[in-house]
Amino acid sequence: MSHTLKGPPFRLVQSLRFLKDTAGFVRESVAKYGDPFVAQLPMGTVAVTGEESGLREIFTADPDIFEPIARVPLEPIVGLNSVLLLGGERHKRERKLLMPPFHGERMRAYGTQMQEITTRAVEGLRPGASLVALELAQGISLDIIIRVVFGVEEPERARRFREAISAYAQAYTVPISMFPVLRRSFGGRGPWARFQETVRHLDRLLTEQLELRRADGHSREDILSLLLAARDEAGQPMSDAELKDELRTLLFAGHETTAIGMAWALYWLHRTPEAKQKVDAELRGLGPRPEPEALAKLPYLSAVCDETLRLFPVVTLVNRRLRVPFTLRGHTLPAGMGVMVSITQAHSNPAVFPEPERFRPERFLERKFSPFEYMPFGGGARRCLGAAFALYEMKVALGTLLSGHRFSLGHNRPIRPVRRHITLAPEDGVPLRYEGPVALVPSA
Repeated sequence: MSHTLKGPPFRLVQSLRFLKDTAGFVRESVAKYGDPFVAQLPMGTVAVTGEESGLREIFTADPDIFEPIARVPLEPIVGLNSVLLLGGERHKRERKLLMPPFHGERMRAYGTQMQEITTRAVEGLRPGASLVALELAQGISLDIIIRVVFGVEEPERARRFREAISAYAQAYTVPISMFPVLRRSFGGRGPWARFQETVRHLDRLLTEQLELRRADGHSREDILSLLLAARDEAGQPMSDAELKDELRTLLFAGHETTAIGMAWALYWLHRTPEAKQKVDAELRGLGPRPEPEALAKLPYLSAVCDETLRLFPVVTLVNRRLRVPFTLRGHTLPAGMGVMVSITQAHSNPAVFPEPERFRPERFLERKFSPFEYMPFGGGARRCLGAAFALYEMKVALGTLLSGHRFSLGHNRPIRPVRRHITLAPEDGVPLRYEGPVALVPSA
């Protein structure tokens, strides 16, 4: 490695600082050591960049020179066969098999189900009730995963999945996600043993669901049914182990992340009255029962989602490990070293995003940003394949909530992001007060 590449000396406190406040760690390191800098982190030695030129070099490079680096936090929760952890030809095969349900008409066919699930989530609310935006969004997103992805239709079976998934997510704590040394069972007790039990329980439910779908014999449109029917270029299907790991991956990538994005959007809209007024005006133009496709095409609502993910991308870093030497912004890096893209650093560049700390959706209506300036779903050959699905769900759910209901913030204090194992979420989940249906709210 080039001797000119510098960074903070390795100390345990540096790793803890990185885990607790990743954006702050990167910002301070760039200010002191420049971009890129080198850091000793739980996943190994990495060169970190947030500059457009560095992102361009990484995202346009031959994908075969990289391999996944995120096994430390991801492997236990998504499995060894996850597309997130595969490299080379296996990654290309799995990605081709997974991609079709998440694009075009296939994806848009799920809009009505997304809207119905969102409507049911707020049916029992009464004016004056307190709620937490993240919990509301998690409930909506989880039910969409269970119905649209897993294809579970029976209410009792859906309840079993809901409980199993909630226990699974809660049991995967920050310490065991980041420090493999803690992944030990002590006579069947402790955090790791508890997590392993939730893994086994969810695995049993997924195995049952695979068997039910195969025995069904009917043509269905849920994503699991489409994946069961998918074949690679050799005419081979995914194995059960591959299917279950990809379902766990879709659960991880599509549940928590989309819910966090929706919670942040509700926070920023209710903290920025002028933005909320513009969204309300767009929604009024669609009438009392807007169609999902119409919601997804609203320009300002789309800009709100984009600006939310700029300010608080749910996953803040893109990681790769080098299989061969690589030159990053003039620095020669050896094989085996990691490279890391700081999404938050790129999204905070004042030359690209003036007043970067300000919530201003209009910037996404004024110009288009390149994939090396704005990348909330990563970039290159490993860009999140569910990005279009996640944005579609976010717009349909938010549009459905805001076209029929009014909320206010539970308090006026700023809310900061905190780590939830792999992701960053609003610290207190964004407390809200339900103000009632739109028709019952006097016009200003």
